[in-house]
Amino acid sequence: MPSANSATTLRLLTPSSATPTRLSPLSVVHAAAHAAAVAARDSKRLTLALEEGTYHLSRPWYNDSEREKDSRVADLLNDPAVERLEELIVSCENSYHRRYAPPLHSLPCAATLRLLELTRCNLEQPSPPGGAMSFPHLTDLTLRNCYFLEGHLQATIDAAPSLATLALANVHQRAPEPAGSTKKDFYDSDYYMLPLRVRCPTVTSLAVTQTYVDNEKELEASSSNGGIELDMPSLRFFRYYGFPIKLALTSPMPGLARVDLDVTARHQQARWGLKYEPPSRILANFSSTRALKLRIGCIEDLIAADEVPLTAFPNLKLLELDAKYQYMNSNTAVAMATLLRSCPVMSELRLRLNMRWDYHHERKYEDHVGGSFAEAMDRFESLGSMSSAHRDAVQIGGVSELPDAFTNNGAFSCLQRSLRKVTLQFKAKEANCFQAQLAKFLVENAMVLEEMHVDDGIRFWPDRLFHKLARWRADAFRRRNLQLPDTAAGFRVYQLPSTVVDPEQERSLYYSFD
Repeated sequence: MPSANSATTLRLLTPSSATPTRLSPLSVVHAAAHAAAVAARDSKRLTLALEEGTYHLSRPWYNDSEREKDSRVADLLNDPAVERLEELIVSCENSYHRRYAPPLHSLPCAATLRLLELTRCNLEQPSPPGGAMSFPHLTDLTLRNCYFLEGHLQATIDAAPSLATLALANVHQRAPEPAGSTKKDFYDSDYYMLPLRVRCPTVTSLAVTQTYVDNEKELEASSSNGGIELDMPSLRFFRYYGFPIKLALTSPMPGLARVDLDVTARHQQARWGLKYEPPSRILANFSSTRALKLRIGCIEDLIAADEVPLTAFPNLKLLELDAKYQYMNSNTAVAMATLLRSCPVMSELRLRLNMRWDYHHERKYEDHVGGSFAEAMDRFESLGSMSSAHRDAVQIGGVSELPDAFTNNGAFSCLQRSLRKVTLQFKAKEANCFQAQLAKFLVENAMVLEEMHVDDGIRFWPDRLFHKLARWRADAFRRRNLQLPDTAAGFRVYQLPSTVVDPEQERSLYYSFD
């Protein structure tokens, strides 16, 4: 007998592949449902992985007659043995128009469910007379690649008055057919993904994935038709992964503690000139958050011309940024300076910066016989011929100051009072790169900085930042006749493991459709 907290996982196959051909398909169906119910008896968690033939009896694709439904799944979910389930997970194999439609209006376990997770399901079925959905104890709802009739998504959410965690990944919707329509089969072209409007007063954690919008007109129109609209006043955590589209909040979220945004432009068929929502406009919705993790295409996008200025984050304590920057672009320093000024009370900064591929930069190393490795060997031999004092000066030097654009427009509040920890990860293309200049600026100007964790991807020891940072900080304070603050007197530098992957090698990770 399974324990009260046990879980059951079942993979239901088509009758033709799971049973001997001499048995009647219907007898096999009921036998399989009964066996599954017995296996799931007293379980609190049931996971179903369904092949198409387990909920539709197989018929040739050219047969236009009404498809007969297989009752195995329905028999299983209606069995008294599983009516006390607390967690139900159903996933279907990918199918163009024969998706499983779970009976959400009549689930016997609806009164006890706390977690419901559906993948590639059809949730368009109309409510039967007197059969309104009700999930009084449901707290976690996950919907991946599910298909809805307009309004049914909101109805599903409204049926869960205790809902706290909601995850929506590439959900599809379609408008109702006009009265008298006889259309039965619907394809992806009949659905839209934007706009997406969701309302729930109880949700505290929301994750939205929008990585597959096949219609470019739909993507372009998102800036005018609403994109994603949220009405969730209790929200504390929000994660968005997908296209840089319009995000609108229709009510304040005073308790918002953490925001995770990955808005890298990733449209696999995008044409040049396709207009995405600028990051500065997306970020304006989340100015009250206390922690922000942001991944964008280029840091220069934060100050794109003719767009809204970057909002201030008066409560932000933790900022994590993953972005590229453009080679020899003056806006790189301006964007970074703007970001630092927007976070006046930030105490921890995590940066993952890598340079975008640039033709002129590559040519610079092509002109040097042997490339960057040969240049490093030349530096090694040159350092070996110097006196120890001269060599020390050369090793500690070699990194330029940031351009004046970085320090214009006043001081940085976070550097004066609050920034205590910095993590910097990148793959350096040269010793005097922007990231090295930024690291030098931070250790020289962050008054209460206590520790810096760094991985620059440099293999040539004399050029590595690890052994330069503390020296830069001490020299800068000495030049300005400043006393190291008590909180920063024990400044430490930590070498991070070399885990940074070249950005050009991880493009395949940008696409996720499930």
